[in-house]
Amino acid sequence: MATTQPELVSEGGRVTAVKPLPAGGDAARLAALLQFEAELRRQSSVNELQYFLANELRPILPYEQIFVLRRATFTEGLRIECASSMANVDRNAPLVHALEQSVEHLIAAHGPEKARSFVAGSLHSDEAFDDYPFTNLHWQPLVDRDQVVFGGLLIAREEPMREAEAARLVRVAETASHSWLALTRNQPVRSLPKLDTRKKRWIAGGLAVVLLFPVRLSALAPAEIVAERPFVIAAPFNGRVASIEVPPNSPVKKGQLLIKFDDVRLANDLELAREQLEVARSRLERSTSTAFGGEDETSNMAILQAELEVAQAEFDYASQLADQAGIVAPVDGMALFSDRRDWEGRAVNVGEPIMQVVDPGQTTIRIDLPAAEQMSLHEGDSIKMWLDSQPLWAIDGELQTASFQARQTPAGTLAFALNATITSGEPRIGSRGTAKVYGRWVPLVYSVLRRPMSAMRQFVGI
Repeated sequence: MATTQPELVSEGGRVTAVKPLPAGGDAARLAALLQFEAELRRQSSVNELQYFLANELRPILPYEQIFVLRRATFTEGLRIECASSMANVDRNAPLVHALEQSVEHLIAAHGPEKARSFVAGSLHSDEAFDDYPFTNLHWQPLVDRDQVVFGGLLIAREEPMREAEAARLVRVAETASHSWLALTRNQPVRSLPKLDTRKKRWIAGGLAVVLLFPVRLSALAPAEIVAERPFVIAAPFNGRVASIEVPPNSPVKKGQLLIKFDDVRLANDLELAREQLEVARSRLERSTSTAFGGEDETSNMAILQAELEVAQAEFDYASQLADQAGIVAPVDGMALFSDRRDWEGRAVNVGEPIMQVVDPGQTTIRIDLPAAEQMSLHEGDSIKMWLDSQPLWAIDGELQTASFQARQTPAGTLAFALNATITSGEPRIGSRGTAKVYGRWVPLVYSVLRRPMSAMRQFVGI
Protein backbone atom coordinates (compact mmCIF):
# COMPACT_ATOMS: atom_id res chain seq x y z
CA MET A 1 0.00 0.00 0.00
CA ALA A 2 1.42 3.34 -0.96
CA THR A 3 2.08 5.88 1.75
CA THR A 4 1.41 9.59 1.49
CA GLN A 5 4.22 12.07 1.90
CA PRO A 6 4.05 14.83 4.53
CA GLU A 7 2.72 18.14 3.24
CA LEU A 8 5.07 21.09 3.65
CA VAL A 9 3.54 24.27 5.09
CA SER A 10 5.33 27.63 5.49
CA GLU A 11 4.78 29.38 8.84
CA GLY A 12 6.58 32.70 9.27
CA GLY A 13 9.36 31.71 6.85
CA ARG A 14 9.89 28.31 8.56
CA VAL A 15 8.87 25.14 6.76
CA THR A 16 7.21 22.49 8.95
CA ALA A 17 5.70 19.15 8.11
CA VAL A 18 2.09 18.33 8.87
CA LYS A 19 1.69 14.65 9.73
CA PRO A 20 -0.89 12.92 7.55
CA LEU A 21 -3.53 10.56 8.91
CA PRO A 22 -2.11 7.07 9.50
CA ALA A 23 -2.47 4.54 6.74
CA GLY A 24 -5.51 2.31 6.91
CA GLY A 25 -8.23 5.02 6.93
CA ASP A 26 -10.58 4.98 3.97
CA ALA A 27 -11.94 7.92 1.98
CA ALA A 28 -15.33 7.82 3.70
CA ARG A 29 -13.79 8.22 7.15
CA LEU A 30 -11.57 11.04 5.91
CA ALA A 31 -14.59 12.81 4.47
CA ALA A 32 -16.43 12.32 7.76
CA LEU A 33 -13.48 13.84 9.64
CA LEU A 34 -13.42 16.89 7.40
CA GLN A 35 -17.19 17.29 7.69
CA PHE A 36 -16.96 16.98 11.50
CA GLU A 37 -14.27 19.67 11.67
CA ALA A 38 -16.38 21.99 9.52
CA GLU A 39 -19.43 21.46 11.71
CA LEU A 40 -17.31 21.93 14.84
CA ARG A 41 -16.19 25.37 13.71
CA ARG A 42 -19.80 26.42 13.09
CA GLN A 43 -20.81 26.11 16.76
CA SER A 44 -21.80 29.50 18.20
CA SER A 45 -21.14 28.93 21.92
CA VAL A 46 -18.94 26.87 24.20
CA ASN A 47 -21.92 24.85 25.45
CA GLU A 48 -22.91 23.93 21.90
CA LEU A 49 -19.27 23.05 21.18
CA GLN A 50 -19.10 20.75 24.20
CA TYR A 51 -22.39 19.06 23.33
CA PHE A 52 -21.28 18.55 19.71
CA LEU A 53 -17.99 16.99 20.82
CA ALA A 54 -19.75 14.64 23.21
CA ASN A 55 -22.45 13.40 20.86
CA GLU A 56 -21.31 13.72 17.22
CA LEU A 57 -17.88 12.02 17.26
CA ARG A 58 -19.00 8.41 16.66
CA PRO A 59 -18.71 8.45 12.83
CA ILE A 60 -15.00 9.20 13.26
CA LEU A 61 -14.12 7.43 16.51
CA PRO A 62 -16.16 4.54 17.94
CA TYR A 63 -16.81 4.93 21.66
CA GLU A 64 -19.38 4.05 24.31
CA GLN A 65 -19.21 7.27 26.27
CA ILE A 66 -17.25 10.51 26.14
CA PHE A 67 -16.78 13.24 28.76
CA VAL A 68 -15.73 16.84 28.07
CA LEU A 69 -13.65 18.37 30.89
CA ARG A 70 -12.59 21.95 31.60
CA ARG A 71 -10.22 23.39 34.18
CA ALA A 72 -12.10 24.68 37.21
CA THR A 73 -12.20 28.40 37.97
CA PHE A 74 -11.38 28.32 41.68
CA THR A 75 -9.39 25.07 41.92
CA GLU A 76 -6.55 23.35 40.10
CA GLY A 77 -8.50 20.28 39.00
CA LEU A 78 -10.58 19.51 35.92
CA ARG A 79 -14.38 19.31 36.00
CA ILE A 80 -16.67 17.30 33.77
CA GLU A 81 -18.81 19.84 31.89
CA CYS A 82 -20.63 17.61 29.43
CA ALA A 83 -21.20 13.89 28.82
CA SER A 84 -22.57 12.03 25.84
CA SER A 85 -26.26 11.04 25.89
CA MET A 86 -26.85 13.26 28.94
CA ALA A 87 -28.59 16.65 29.00
CA ASN A 88 -26.99 17.70 32.29
CA VAL A 89 -24.16 16.42 34.43
CA ASP A 90 -25.07 15.58 38.02
CA ARG A 91 -22.23 16.96 40.13
CA ASN A 92 -23.20 14.67 43.02
CA ALA A 93 -22.97 11.44 41.00
CA PRO A 94 -20.24 9.08 42.35
CA LEU A 95 -19.06 8.20 38.82
CA VAL A 96 -18.43 11.86 38.00
CA HIS A 97 -16.22 12.26 41.07
CA ALA A 98 -14.43 9.00 40.34
CA LEU A 99 -13.61 9.99 36.75
CA GLU A 100 -12.40 13.45 37.81
CA GLN A 101 -10.14 11.91 40.45
CA SER A 102 -8.76 9.46 37.89
CA VAL A 103 -7.80 12.34 35.60
CA GLU A 104 -6.17 14.15 38.55
CA HIS A 105 -4.13 11.06 39.44
CA LEU A 106 -3.11 10.62 35.79
CA ILE A 107 -1.97 14.26 35.54
CA ALA A 108 -0.10 14.02 38.83
CA ALA A 109 1.76 10.92 37.64
CA HIS A 110 2.47 11.74 33.98
CA GLY A 111 1.57 15.40 33.43
CA PRO A 112 -1.42 16.84 31.57
CA GLU A 113 0.20 17.36 28.18
CA LYS A 114 0.32 13.78 26.95
CA ALA A 115 -2.57 11.66 25.73
CA ARG A 116 -2.67 8.35 27.61
CA SER A 117 -4.82 5.26 27.91
CA PHE A 118 -5.52 3.59 31.25
CA VAL A 119 -7.88 1.16 32.86
CA ALA A 120 -10.68 2.39 35.10
CA GLY A 121 -9.72 1.85 38.72
CA SER A 122 -6.01 1.34 37.99
CA LEU A 123 -4.96 4.78 39.25
CA HIS A 124 -7.12 4.74 42.37
CA SER A 125 -9.77 2.44 43.75
CA ASP A 126 -13.36 3.59 43.78
CA GLU A 127 -16.63 1.68 44.20
CA ALA A 128 -18.17 3.69 41.36
CA PHE A 129 -16.06 1.71 38.85
CA ASP A 130 -17.41 -1.65 40.04
CA ASP A 131 -20.66 -1.24 38.11
CA TYR A 132 -19.25 0.82 35.24
CA PRO A 133 -19.11 -1.43 32.14
CA PHE A 134 -16.52 0.55 30.13
CA THR A 135 -13.13 -0.16 31.66
CA ASN A 136 -10.80 1.25 28.97
CA LEU A 137 -10.32 5.02 29.29
CA HIS A 138 -8.30 7.37 27.09
CA TRP A 139 -7.32 10.92 28.07
CA GLN A 140 -6.87 13.50 25.29
CA PRO A 141 -5.88 17.00 26.51
CA LEU A 142 -6.98 20.30 24.95
CA VAL A 143 -4.23 22.94 24.96
CA ASP A 144 -4.13 26.65 24.20
CA ARG A 145 -1.59 28.54 22.10
CA ASP A 146 0.92 28.46 24.98
CA GLN A 147 0.57 24.68 25.24
CA VAL A 148 -1.24 25.00 28.57
CA VAL A 149 -3.95 22.42 29.17
CA PHE A 150 -7.35 24.04 29.73
CA GLY A 151 -9.54 20.98 29.19
CA GLY A 152 -9.70 17.56 27.68
CA LEU A 153 -11.69 14.63 26.33
CA LEU A 154 -12.09 11.40 28.32
CA ILE A 155 -13.10 8.47 26.08
CA ALA A 156 -14.68 5.37 27.64
CA ARG A 157 -14.68 2.16 25.53
CA GLU A 158 -14.90 -1.56 25.90
CA GLU A 159 -11.76 -2.06 23.76
CA PRO A 160 -8.40 -0.26 24.09
CA MET A 161 -7.68 2.73 21.85
CA ARG A 162 -5.81 1.83 18.65
CA GLU A 163 -3.01 3.95 17.22
CA ALA A 164 -4.97 5.11 14.16
CA GLU A 165 -7.92 6.08 16.31
CA ALA A 166 -5.64 8.00 18.68
CA ALA A 167 -4.22 9.91 15.72
CA ARG A 168 -7.70 10.92 14.57
CA LEU A 169 -8.54 11.99 18.13
CA VAL A 170 -5.45 14.23 18.18
CA ARG A 171 -6.68 15.92 14.99
CA VAL A 172 -10.13 16.40 16.52
CA ALA A 173 -8.60 17.82 19.72
CA GLU A 174 -6.59 20.37 17.76
CA THR A 175 -9.69 21.55 15.90
CA ALA A 176 -11.75 21.63 19.10
CA SER A 177 -9.08 23.65 20.91
CA HIS A 178 -8.93 26.16 18.06
CA SER A 179 -12.72 26.59 18.03
CA TRP A 180 -12.91 26.80 21.83
CA LEU A 181 -10.25 29.52 21.93
CA ALA A 182 -11.99 31.46 19.15
CA LEU A 183 -15.30 31.42 21.01
CA THR A 184 -13.71 32.60 24.29
CA ARG A 185 -11.25 35.11 22.81
CA ASN A 186 -8.26 33.03 23.89
CA GLN A 187 -9.53 32.78 27.47
CA PRO A 188 -11.06 29.31 27.74
CA VAL A 189 -10.94 29.40 31.54
CA ARG A 190 -11.44 32.61 33.52
CA SER A 191 -9.48 31.52 36.54
CA LEU A 192 -8.47 33.82 39.36
CA PRO A 193 -4.87 35.04 39.32
CA LYS A 194 -2.48 33.39 41.73
CA LEU A 195 -1.32 35.65 44.53
CA ASP A 196 2.02 35.51 46.29
CA THR A 197 2.47 35.95 50.03
CA ARG A 198 3.11 39.69 49.79
CA LYS A 199 -0.04 40.36 47.78
CA LYS A 200 -2.08 38.23 50.16
CA ARG A 201 -0.81 40.28 53.09
CA TRP A 202 -1.68 43.54 51.35
CA ILE A 203 -5.15 42.25 50.51
CA ALA A 204 -5.67 41.00 54.07
CA GLY A 205 -4.54 44.35 55.47
CA GLY A 206 -6.80 46.30 53.13
CA LEU A 207 -9.72 44.05 53.93
CA ALA A 208 -9.14 44.53 57.66
CA VAL A 209 -9.10 48.32 57.21
CA VAL A 210 -12.34 48.18 55.23
CA LEU A 211 -14.06 45.91 57.76
CA LEU A 212 -13.01 48.16 60.65
CA PHE A 213 -14.12 51.33 58.87
CA PRO A 214 -16.70 53.10 61.08
CA VAL A 215 -20.25 53.32 59.74
CA ARG A 216 -23.57 54.14 61.33
CA LEU A 217 -26.13 51.46 62.02
CA SER A 218 -29.21 52.06 59.92
CA ALA A 219 -32.60 50.53 59.28
CA LEU A 220 -35.38 51.11 56.78
CA ALA A 221 -38.98 51.45 57.95
CA PRO A 222 -42.31 52.67 56.54
CA ALA A 223 -43.09 56.28 57.44
CA GLU A 224 -45.87 58.84 57.07
CA ILE A 225 -46.13 62.61 57.34
CA VAL A 226 -48.63 63.45 60.11
CA ALA A 227 -49.74 66.55 61.99
CA GLU A 228 -47.66 67.38 65.03
CA ARG A 229 -50.55 68.34 67.37
CA PRO A 230 -53.90 67.43 65.82
CA PHE A 231 -57.25 68.30 67.42
CA VAL A 232 -59.35 65.16 67.23
CA ILE A 233 -63.08 65.72 66.63
CA ALA A 234 -64.88 62.74 68.18
CA ALA A 235 -68.54 61.88 68.64
CA PRO A 236 -69.76 63.45 71.94
CA PHE A 237 -72.60 60.92 72.30
CA ASN A 238 -74.16 57.90 70.65
CA GLY A 239 -76.03 59.12 67.62
CA ARG A 240 -76.20 59.52 63.87
CA VAL A 241 -74.19 61.93 61.75
CA ALA A 242 -76.62 64.07 59.79
CA SER A 243 -74.15 65.99 57.63
CA ILE A 244 -70.52 67.07 57.26
CA GLU A 245 -70.46 70.81 56.61
CA VAL A 246 -66.92 71.14 55.16
CA PRO A 247 -65.14 69.34 52.28
CA PRO A 248 -62.24 66.97 53.06
CA ASN A 249 -58.84 68.61 53.62
CA SER A 250 -60.32 72.11 53.45
CA PRO A 251 -59.21 75.10 55.59
CA VAL A 252 -61.52 76.01 58.47
CA LYS A 253 -61.80 78.91 60.92
CA LYS A 254 -62.25 78.74 64.65
CA GLY A 255 -65.96 78.47 65.48
CA GLN A 256 -66.95 77.27 61.99
CA LEU A 257 -69.58 74.52 61.95
CA LEU A 258 -68.07 71.16 61.02
CA ILE A 259 -70.50 68.36 61.85
CA LYS A 260 -74.26 68.16 62.43
CA PHE A 261 -75.84 65.26 64.31
CA ASP A 262 -79.44 64.09 64.17
CA ASP A 263 -81.05 66.18 66.99
CA VAL A 264 -84.55 64.66 67.14
CA ARG A 265 -83.76 62.51 70.16
CA LEU A 266 -81.73 65.29 71.72
CA ALA A 267 -84.66 67.75 71.42
CA ASN A 268 -87.03 65.20 72.95
CA ASP A 269 -84.66 64.48 75.82
CA LEU A 270 -84.23 68.21 76.44
CA GLU A 271 -88.01 68.82 76.48
CA LEU A 272 -88.54 65.88 78.82
CA ALA A 273 -85.84 67.16 81.18
CA ARG A 274 -87.41 70.64 81.12
CA GLU A 275 -90.84 69.25 82.10
CA GLN A 276 -89.33 67.12 84.87
CA LEU A 277 -87.55 70.21 86.16
CA GLU A 278 -90.84 72.18 86.21
CA VAL A 279 -92.59 69.36 88.07
CA ALA A 280 -89.86 69.19 90.67
CA ARG A 281 -89.90 72.98 91.11
CA SER A 282 -93.70 73.00 91.49
CA ARG A 283 -93.68 70.26 94.10
CA LEU A 284 -91.04 72.12 96.10
CA GLU A 285 -93.02 75.38 95.94
CA ARG A 286 -96.21 73.62 97.06
CA SER A 287 -94.42 72.04 99.97
CA THR A 288 -93.07 75.44 100.99
CA SER A 289 -96.52 77.10 100.85
CA THR A 290 -98.13 74.48 103.15
CA ALA A 291 -96.00 75.72 106.01
CA PHE A 292 -98.56 78.54 106.43
CA GLY A 293 -101.63 76.31 105.95
CA GLY A 294 -103.33 73.45 107.74
CA GLU A 295 -101.40 70.68 105.92
CA ASP A 296 -97.75 70.86 106.89
CA GLU A 297 -95.48 69.12 104.28
CA THR A 298 -92.27 70.80 105.34
CA SER A 299 -90.89 67.43 106.46
CA ASN A 300 -90.48 66.46 102.77
CA MET A 301 -88.71 69.65 101.72
CA ALA A 302 -85.24 68.09 101.89
CA ILE A 303 -86.29 65.26 99.58
CA LEU A 304 -88.08 67.60 97.21
CA GLN A 305 -85.02 69.89 97.15
CA ALA A 306 -82.83 66.95 96.19
CA GLU A 307 -85.24 65.90 93.45
CA LEU A 308 -85.15 69.47 92.12
CA GLU A 309 -81.36 69.41 92.01
CA VAL A 310 -81.36 66.09 90.17
CA ALA A 311 -83.89 67.40 87.65
CA GLN A 312 -81.80 70.52 87.20
CA ALA A 313 -78.68 68.42 86.54
CA GLU A 314 -80.50 66.27 84.02
CA PHE A 315 -81.75 69.39 82.28
CA ASP A 316 -78.26 70.89 82.17
CA TYR A 317 -76.87 67.64 80.74
CA ALA A 318 -79.59 67.48 78.10
CA SER A 319 -78.91 71.12 77.25
CA GLN A 320 -75.19 70.42 76.80
CA LEU A 321 -75.91 67.46 74.53
CA ALA A 322 -78.32 69.56 72.50
CA ASP A 323 -75.66 72.23 72.15
CA GLN A 324 -73.24 69.57 70.82
CA ALA A 325 -75.57 68.54 68.03
CA GLY A 326 -73.42 70.81 65.91
CA ILE A 327 -69.62 70.61 66.40
CA VAL A 328 -67.54 73.67 65.52
CA ALA A 329 -63.83 74.00 64.80
CA PRO A 330 -61.82 74.54 68.01
CA VAL A 331 -58.94 76.33 66.20
CA ASP A 332 -57.97 77.57 62.77
CA GLY A 333 -56.51 74.86 60.57
CA MET A 334 -57.40 72.17 58.04
CA ALA A 335 -60.11 69.53 58.43
CA LEU A 336 -58.73 66.05 57.73
CA PHE A 337 -61.10 63.16 57.10
CA SER A 338 -61.73 60.57 54.42
CA ASP A 339 -64.99 61.45 52.63
CA ARG A 340 -68.38 62.88 53.44
CA ARG A 341 -70.12 59.78 52.14
CA ASP A 342 -68.23 57.66 54.68
CA TRP A 343 -69.87 59.54 57.57
CA GLU A 344 -73.19 61.10 56.57
CA GLY A 345 -76.04 58.91 57.81
CA ARG A 346 -73.70 56.68 59.79
CA ALA A 347 -74.34 55.76 63.44
CA VAL A 348 -71.38 56.50 65.72
CA ASN A 349 -70.56 55.71 69.33
CA VAL A 350 -69.38 58.18 71.91
CA GLY A 351 -65.66 58.88 71.58
CA GLU A 352 -65.38 57.58 68.00
CA PRO A 353 -63.01 59.90 66.03
CA ILE A 354 -64.53 61.48 62.93
CA MET A 355 -61.99 64.07 61.75
CA GLN A 356 -58.94 66.07 62.78
CA VAL A 357 -58.28 69.79 62.68
CA VAL A 358 -54.56 70.32 62.11
CA ASP A 359 -52.12 73.08 61.37
CA PRO A 360 -50.55 72.31 57.92
CA GLY A 361 -47.38 74.12 58.95
CA GLN A 362 -46.73 71.85 61.96
CA THR A 363 -45.91 68.37 60.69
CA THR A 364 -43.81 65.46 61.91
CA ILE A 365 -42.60 62.09 60.61
CA ARG A 366 -44.21 59.01 62.13
CA ILE A 367 -42.09 55.88 61.65
CA ASP A 368 -42.98 52.26 62.37
CA LEU A 369 -39.59 50.65 63.02
CA PRO A 370 -39.94 46.84 62.78
CA ALA A 371 -39.06 44.95 65.95
CA ALA A 372 -36.50 42.92 64.00
CA GLU A 373 -34.60 46.16 63.22
CA GLN A 374 -34.45 47.29 66.85
CA MET A 375 -31.31 49.22 67.80
CA SER A 376 -30.15 51.81 70.31
CA LEU A 377 -31.63 55.21 69.43
CA HIS A 378 -31.31 58.62 71.08
CA GLU A 379 -33.00 61.94 70.70
CA GLY A 380 -31.47 63.94 67.87
CA ASP A 381 -30.40 60.94 65.73
CA SER A 382 -30.56 61.60 61.99
CA ILE A 383 -33.55 60.55 59.92
CA LYS A 384 -33.94 60.57 56.14
CA MET A 385 -37.27 59.96 54.44
CA TRP A 386 -37.94 59.29 50.76
CA LEU A 387 -41.53 59.96 49.73
CA ASP A 388 -43.19 57.54 47.34
CA SER A 389 -44.08 60.53 45.15
CA GLN A 390 -40.50 61.89 45.21
CA PRO A 391 -38.10 58.93 45.39
CA LEU A 392 -35.05 60.96 44.32
CA TRP A 393 -35.14 63.63 47.03
CA ALA A 394 -34.83 62.92 50.74
CA ILE A 395 -36.39 64.83 53.62
CA ASP A 396 -34.08 65.35 56.57
CA GLY A 397 -35.27 64.99 60.14
CA GLU A 398 -34.18 64.42 63.73
CA LEU A 399 -35.49 61.77 66.06
CA GLN A 400 -37.73 63.23 68.74
CA THR A 401 -39.32 60.30 70.60
CA ALA A 402 -39.17 56.50 70.46
CA SER A 403 -41.51 54.09 72.20
CA PHE A 404 -40.08 51.51 74.60
CA GLN A 405 -42.67 48.88 73.73
CA ALA A 406 -43.51 47.48 70.29
CA ARG A 407 -47.10 47.63 69.13
CA GLN A 408 -48.96 45.82 66.38
CA THR A 409 -49.33 47.80 63.18
CA PRO A 410 -52.32 47.59 60.82
CA ALA A 411 -50.17 45.35 58.62
CA GLY A 412 -49.97 42.80 61.47
CA THR A 413 -46.29 43.29 62.36
CA LEU A 414 -44.70 44.43 65.62
CA ALA A 415 -43.03 47.83 65.36
CA PHE A 416 -41.73 50.63 67.57
CA ALA A 417 -43.37 54.03 67.10
CA LEU A 418 -40.85 56.78 66.31
CA ASN A 419 -41.54 60.50 65.87
CA ALA A 420 -39.09 62.80 64.12
CA THR A 421 -39.11 66.52 63.53
CA ILE A 422 -38.63 67.75 59.95
CA THR A 423 -35.53 69.90 59.42
CA SER A 424 -35.74 70.36 55.64
CA GLY A 425 -38.62 70.33 53.20
CA GLU A 426 -42.34 70.95 53.55
CA PRO A 427 -44.09 67.65 52.76
CA ARG A 428 -47.84 67.33 52.53
CA ILE A 429 -49.73 65.75 55.42
CA GLY A 430 -50.63 62.17 54.59
CA SER A 431 -47.62 61.56 52.33
CA ARG A 432 -46.09 58.12 52.74
CA GLY A 433 -42.66 56.74 52.03
CA THR A 434 -39.64 54.99 53.47
CA ALA A 435 -37.50 56.38 56.28
CA LYS A 436 -33.91 55.48 57.05
CA VAL A 437 -33.08 55.63 60.74
CA TYR A 438 -29.44 56.13 61.73
CA GLY A 439 -28.09 54.80 65.01
CA ARG A 440 -24.68 54.70 66.67
CA TRP A 441 -21.28 54.31 64.99
CA VAL A 442 -19.99 50.72 64.64
CA PRO A 443 -17.36 48.90 62.55
CA LEU A 444 -18.47 47.88 59.08
CA VAL A 445 -18.03 44.18 59.88
CA TYR A 446 -20.53 44.48 62.74
CA SER A 447 -23.04 46.29 60.55
CA VAL A 448 -22.77 43.58 57.88
CA LEU A 449 -22.88 40.58 60.24
CA ARG A 450 -25.37 41.91 62.79
CA ARG A 451 -28.46 40.33 61.26
CA PRO A 452 -26.76 37.00 60.34
CA MET A 453 -25.37 36.72 63.89
CA SER A 454 -28.79 37.45 65.37
CA ALA A 455 -30.42 34.84 63.13
CA MET A 456 -27.72 32.31 64.01
CA ARG A 457 -28.13 32.98 67.72
CA GLN A 458 -31.88 32.48 67.48
CA PHE A 459 -31.39 29.27 65.49
CA VAL A 460 -28.79 27.83 67.85
CA GLY A 461 -30.61 29.07 70.95
CA ILE A 462 -27.75 30.68 72.86
